Amino acid sequence: MTRTIIQTENLGFTYPDGTSALQNVNIEINEGERVAVIGSNGAGKSTLFAHFNGINKPTSGFIRIHGRPMTG
Repeated sequence: MTRTIIQTENLGFTYPDGTSALQNVNIEINEGERVAVIGSNGAGKSTLFAHFNGINKPTSGFIRIHGRPMTG
């Protein structure tokens, strides 16, 4: 049985200045998987990980860690 470690559904984030950084991001990372997040400068990689670390809060959508909604 595969356990989902991190899941996002329709994750969106807009900075206070109106800059849209993430739009409808859907990710499912399962236990034991190795994942690389790649993209050009300004693509939203650091913003995405800031969400996983609880630094940013989604403007829309949600994040689940080990099946539980991420709050904070």
